[in-house]
Amino acid sequence: MNTLTKDDLVKKVGDLKVLPFVARKLLEAISDENASIDELSNIIEKDQTIAARVLKISNSALYGLRQEIASLNQAIMILGFKTIRSLVLSVSTKSLYKKFGITEKMMWEHSVGAAIATKLISSNLESGVKDIAFIGGLMHDLGKVFMNNETPEAFGEVMMKMYNDGVESITAEQEIYGYTHPEIGSRVITKWGLSPVLVKVIELHHLHNISLKSIEDPVIAKGVACVNLANHACKVLGIGYREPDGTIDLGKLQSAQFLALTKDKLDAMITQVREDYNREKSIFD
Repeated sequence: MNTLTKDDLVKKVGDLKVLPFVARKLLEAISDENASIDELSNIIEKDQTIAARVLKISNSALYGLRQEIASLNQAIMILGFKTIRSLVLSVSTKSLYKKFGITEKMMWEHSVGAAIATKLISSNLESGVKDIAFIGGLMHDLGKVFMNNETPEAFGEVMMKMYNDGVESITAEQEIYGYTHPEIGSRVITKWGLSPVLVKVIELHHLHNISLKSIEDPVIAKGVACVNLANHACKVLGIGYREPDGTIDLGKLQSAQFLALTKDKLDAMITQVREDYNREKSIFD
């Protein structure tokens, strides 16, 4: 069965050129402290599909704004550079899939569900966590996308182990590849020059053999907790899975305990995620 070494896979997909032109240019522009709203708006306008989706998401209930955003300039002014960067990266992520069959559809739906869930879970946390949570939720499984793109036969074996044997994805990946999707995802976005905080959130989101209390940076710790909890919330709801998983007790997760979420709050969160996902998922298509 054809697999690639971790280094070979990262080298193959780590080129920034795999991202759409608009996303690449925006990342370059935002790193310039002197970049203006007009400059950013002009970059996004180069791709009308991305521009339309950014406006669509900006006006969705995810952001709960009282006024309609009618232009990219207005979106950048109201939401800020960091949020706009997250939105552009979010709507660009789907283009990274080389094909889009049932496996890819489930992976995309799970990513969208996790993004929506992290947005909700982080809503009462500090701005630094909220900034990273949404994009962390959407990109947490990016490593799976690259593994599936480049070695579909091997990744198909991973999926079979997950669904037929009930094995965790990282356990199946370790058996077949010798490495896992958080390792690939975090290393690729490091090469893209994305935020070190986002890198750590993607690297640690499974909380495999690690305690949240051992993470010194509170923004990273809370970001990881939000993405981990969102990931499990999607499993409970069956978002991106064949069916809901009723065996998961969210209250026993260290991410839920770290965020001090009671059973009542978790039950309300699950209900809200289901409603938000069903209402908002189409804005990502």
